[in-house]
Amino acid sequence: MAKNVMVLKHFESPKDAGIYHRLVCLTGGNKGESFILTGNRIIMGRSEKADIRLTDAKASREHVEITKVGDNWVATDLGSQNGVLVNEKKIKQETLKEGDKLIIGQTVFKFAKVEVAAKKAAKEEDESESKSKKTMIPLLVLVLVFVAAFLFDDDEVKPVAQSTTAIRGFEDISNEYVGNLKKKQAKEDKQNKEKLNTIYKRGLREYGESNYFRAIHEFNLALIISPGDPQAEYYLRKTKEKLDKSIEEITEQAKRDETALKFKSAIISYCSIIRLLYSVPDDTRHKNAERQIKELELKLGQEQGETDCLKKQRTNQ
Repeated sequence: MAKNVMVLKHFESPKDAGIYHRLVCLTGGNKGESFILTGNRIIMGRSEKADIRLTDAKASREHVEITKVGDNWVATDLGSQNGVLVNEKKIKQETLKEGDKLIIGQTVFKFAKVEVAAKKAAKEEDESESKSKKTMIPLLVLVLVFVAAFLFDDDEVKPVAQSTTAIRGFEDISNEYVGNLKKKQAKEDKQNKEKLNTIYKRGLREYGESNYFRAIHEFNLALIISPGDPQAEYYLRKTKEKLDKSIEEITEQAKRDETALKFKSAIISYCSIIRLLYSVPDDTRHKNAERQIKELELKLGQEQGETDCLKKQRTNQ
């Protein structure tokens, strides 16, 4: 890893001066880490040999490649099972731009550039600022003398009137600036609202089709765009509750089938659980379903592994 990337905390910068590009992890097991791209080819995935190793169960062993092409960095999907998103778009290959969000499973990285100034230059700047402050002292003294002269001048009303006019002019400029900021914020809020509505529709569609993990992915994406959004949090909580309830009901049905010696029906039920949890194979319920299927295969005189619960998913991908 040290050869191709430099791992720092989120707000840290490299010590040496220069222009760097980095991937800042916003969610998942690597959250808070910043990966400075030092090599020309970086592999991201769950493999121990990956330059940026992910703990996301939805990531492939070698999921995506980040390659330097001239002055640009290009992301390429390495044939991953769950695909790669740049912002909200699924890609095969994409040139990364400042601020782009690279999404792998439920792990989100932000692509950014960081410039580190030379220490010598910074020192010269401090010295220049110090000299500037020293130069300002005599000027301040002159200004104080000038103001004192006006205070004791019989014609002191005129300067006060000019100051009032200047203040009014400043207030007009300030009001215009604040107004423009509000318009810009309102435009950004509208765009974010439109994005969120699109994501909600996708998530609810997946929810209605019982694709609970895809729905969870969409609602997590909404929370990245709008952290703490109550609607996204509500949908996410309800989807997880529905997933847990469905698995519980299917498990009870499988046990009833086993008791009634309906082993093939029980296998179908356990396969349903595996399909629901296919993206999280380490889940205890997924492992239990696999174990039960092996036991039922023995009872039916079948070879272990004969049942392929995920054949349909692999065919559709």
